[in-house]
Amino acid sequence: MKLSNTLYPFLFGLIGIFAFSPFSIKFLIFISYIYLIKAILYKERNALTKLFCWGIGHWGFGMSWLIVSIYYYGEVDLTTSILIFSLLVILLTFVFTIPLLLAITLISSLKIKSKPTKIILVSGIFLLTEFTRYFFLNGVPWLIPGNIFLDTITQSTYSVFGVSFASLLIYLICSIIVQYNKSKITAIALVFLFISLIPQNSNIIINNGIFVTAIQPSSNPFLKYEKDYYQKIEKNLLTLIKQSSQSSKLIVLPEAELPYHDKSEKFNSFLSKINNKEKLLLGTWHYDENKLFNAFLNVKTDQIYKKIHLVPFGEYIPFFKSLRGLIDFFNLPMSNVDHGSKNQSKMTVFNGLEVSTPICFDMAFPRTVRLMNKSSLFMINISNDTWFGESIGPYHHLSIARIRSIENNRWTLRATNDGFSAIISNKGTIVDKLEKGDSNILEGYIDLIYKSSFYNKIGYIFSYLISFILISSIIIRFLWLRF
Repeated sequence: MKLSNTLYPFLFGLIGIFAFSPFSIKFLIFISYIYLIKAILYKERNALTKLFCWGIGHWGFGMSWLIVSIYYYGEVDLTTSILIFSLLVILLTFVFTIPLLLAITLISSLKIKSKPTKIILVSGIFLLTEFTRYFFLNGVPWLIPGNIFLDTITQSTYSVFGVSFASLLIYLICSIIVQYNKSKITAIALVFLFISLIPQNSNIIINNGIFVTAIQPSSNPFLKYEKDYYQKIEKNLLTLIKQSSQSSKLIVLPEAELPYHDKSEKFNSFLSKINNKEKLLLGTWHYDENKLFNAFLNVKTDQIYKKIHLVPFGEYIPFFKSLRGLIDFFNLPMSNVDHGSKNQSKMTVFNGLEVSTPICFDMAFPRTVRLMNKSSLFMINISNDTWFGESIGPYHHLSIARIRSIENNRWTLRATNDGFSAIISNKGTIVDKLEKGDSNILEGYIDLIYKSSFYNKIGYIFSYLISFILISSIIIRFLWLRF
């Protein structure tokens, strides 16, 4: 088979990942999608093969942190790890990339010749396919193209229309460049491309600041569930908590750092050793009605938030429960967790102020985070990024947290097990952070924001609704003319 049908699309799919953090070579996302639109969607020959290879390159590199989770944390042999990872990448490609063939199918069947119509149709289908990432396979909202505009002037659109609008801009610019090749319109599109990537630094303004503390213990994840290792975890946590400032209003521990649940004697014993436990909020394993939840607990008020979006293969086994026990990876400790309800009461801190508390993977779902912040004044995001190892995963996750802060006009205190813990402003600026692997505390001020963003009020409906209406109108119009 020709390299132009396999290797080239694979490489173009792969280079698009370099647009994301930590590389942040942002223009590469445009090159990746320009190739995808030109070489695949506007040429029927070998379209499926090219689309498949582009998806393998894109998802294979972009989700490469999965191999870290499977091989190192699942203690699976290398051959089996590669097999599992390959099957997951193929599945992601078929579910989220192959459906893009719908664009060429519609263009061909409806005999669309108009360039503007093709641009609208292709861009709309790309955006609606992106939308499915939030629902299909229980939700895999990773590698969203619009994320690359972080730290550019275009990030200001996040607070107005959300990250989906930023993705739509990419699809439109790429489609215009493909359709109007070597013309004045292409030149204009390129100008918009470069303008959209102009760097931007946001000023940090604190009006109603409160002093807070995040604990980053960096315990050894390989030993976490060993018989006596919990004693070292407790000792480390107690030492770090004692280092926190007396003026701190909140002390936040990361996601499920303690290797036992909150109803156990060990948990009560641990809390009894903390003098200022009334300030403590922490991630914990929580039992309720014989179900295990990944939760966030306010020790003072006893309020609890249960994680809604679980990590597949880490916290639950999708598709086939019979996989549990087949190999060690599918039988990890705490890997049979239940989803929390989508309608949970807001958590309150000190003077009854409401705070949103997305846990780890929750942060990747903009609608979930938006609804949490309808009445909250800031966000506390706890996470366990040890699953990513030293891969690109933690960088992507931190970027997502920054985007949610911009979208909802909220400051965020982020506490992770081993990095990156951070204080993030409502403009997405990292005020301060702890590096990967540091065992330390992070302290600083976060601002209380009372004003909601436009996006927080209306959500992502604008971009998706407009795309749906335009695509439907095009199809109806062409069907009407033909019949």
